[in-house]
Amino acid sequence: MSDTSRLTTYAIRNTQYAIVFLAFALRLFRLDFQELRGDEAFGYFFSLRAYDDITAATLSLREPHPVGSYFLQHIWLGWAGHSEFALRFVSVWFGVLAVALLYRLARRLELSPTTASVAALLLAVSPYAIWHSQDARMYSILLALTLASTWLMVEALQRGRWPVWFLYVAVSWLALHTHYFAIFVLAAQNCFVIGRALLMPRVRFSAVQWVQWQLVLGFFYLPWFFTASETLTGYGGNGDSPGFWAMAQRSLAVFAAGESIPAIWRTGVAVGTGLLLLLGGFALWREGGSRRRTLFLLLLLWIVPVLATWASSQSRPIFNERYLIAAAPPFYLLLAVVITYFLRNTQYAIRYLPPILLGSLLIFSLTNHFSNPAYSKTRGWRELAAAFERFSAGLPPEQVRLAQNFPDPTIWYYYAGPVAHIVLPPAANDAPGAAEVVAGLAADGVTRVILPVQPAAWWDGSGIAPASLAQKYTLTGQAPVGVWPLEIYSRAPALLQPLAVEFVNGVRLTGATVEPEKIIPNGLLVVYLRWDEQRADLHGGEKVFVHLLESTGQIIGQVDMPFPVGTEGAVAYGILLPENTFSGPYRLIVGLYDQSLPSAPRIGTTTGAQSVELGVLE
Repeated sequence: MSDTSRLTTYAIRNTQYAIVFLAFALRLFRLDFQELRGDEAFGYFFSLRAYDDITAATLSLREPHPVGSYFLQHIWLGWAGHSEFALRFVSVWFGVLAVALLYRLARRLELSPTTASVAALLLAVSPYAIWHSQDARMYSILLALTLASTWLMVEALQRGRWPVWFLYVAVSWLALHTHYFAIFVLAAQNCFVIGRALLMPRVRFSAVQWVQWQLVLGFFYLPWFFTASETLTGYGGNGDSPGFWAMAQRSLAVFAAGESIPAIWRTGVAVGTGLLLLLGGFALWREGGSRRRTLFLLLLLWIVPVLATWASSQSRPIFNERYLIAAAPPFYLLLAVVITYFLRNTQYAIRYLPPILLGSLLIFSLTNHFSNPAYSKTRGWRELAAAFERFSAGLPPEQVRLAQNFPDPTIWYYYAGPVAHIVLPPAANDAPGAAEVVAGLAADGVTRVILPVQPAAWWDGSGIAPASLAQKYTLTGQAPVGVWPLEIYSRAPALLQPLAVEFVNGVRLTGATVEPEKIIPNGLLVVYLRWDEQRADLHGGEKVFVHLLESTGQIIGQVDMPFPVGTEGAVAYGILLPENTFSGPYRLIVGLYDQSLPSAPRIGTTTGAQSVELGVLE
């Protein structure tokens, strides 16, 4: 080997190392900055089961994904722990592996080292691929396994050695056990091999070998396929059913720039990208020979999974950009062909135009992905968990419940406190079931229910959760937490501290209780008062005030409500407390005033007091 060849080899190898390192760095950067999304949390809890339980639950619950990624995560969590970083690191590893595999596939397809390096670089910096490499789900694993399957397919067809065929079957089998849509990549591979054999009689022997090994793959996979057939046919989907142009636009835009660009840009990005891909296809076609076979394979690997995913969504709403990830590698290979074509065959500054425009778009999208909350998967779960701790503090855990109006498991990853949780309604749009659950809470002595209201049209589209709680509880506090309006419902305990306070208008205060018995900064203080109005002379303008006072007499929290005429039992009054409360002490007072009179004078007690002190809180 000459010195020039040796230097070229070193340069190519170092370029590969640099691209892989860049892929790893981008996927590791702020890996645990964003909170888990719902599917990540579901996968986490699902993978905590034993292996046989994962299999049984997958079948009984009709989980739309096979068991492979859950088995892998179960093993990994036992080694690495349960942090967000650990949960997502598996996806990071497979995302980086996919970058290396894409380079190997490009070289096996006899594309130039420059084209292979550009393709690997595009995948390394792809916001779409990075998003899934920082997501604790199976999509990055699917990307790497289907890429490895295609690479091994090409290796086996070119060399025909049985160890390579065996590895192809093993990797393809694992891909099918990672995501059912891996079948679309295998379908594209079969279209290529069969089409190639029909057009080129001299390669028909390799096609016979191909069919034999496909039968081996089917032999090992079909038992699971038939076992899980009810899931495959019965899954209703959680995506949508777009038209053809909408599908084409979304798939092109997401491959090119991810989902962290403004929606109004997507049409332009899709059209521009589509034109570049046409040029890439034309460049490969012009070269003829093996380049045309490469183009045929890349088009099949790209178009078949995308069209199959889209076609399957026309009968049920299951189209989602994340399901297209196995079709991403041929997209980046074709895009790399365009970029290298421009660099080699055009003159002046125009040769740099495509890479500059694409690079600028990728930098903009990656900046949004890493730093712009508008494009983040973060919803405020950590803040919500802290709010649960705050609003349940000072109360016995058995007296509090945390409620959800949609069964999203994410909060239970972040909240590890002692308070139990419920789902209202317990089933989709189950109003009678919700009323029964709330009645049970009241009977069990639960005095506080904390409800973050989550938009969930298909589970609680008519406000069943708040309506059912209002039957037995009083809404005593509301606060925005993250993206949720948080509602706190209260119900008086069975026993109140007895009082015998009479006001000059005949109203009697016969009982009071405060929960909790201490001040919780940024928390909720609920005062329960029982009134007796049988001998009262009321005019209709009377109001109740409850004030929390500092030692100087300054009000730091208050609530004013109309006097509860005709109300049986205790009435709940909630005071949302400020965050900057000091150590105290604080006086809690209650009283009446008449809003219908000028200056709204207070109504004194028969002893001449203008208010009643319920206690001193710290």
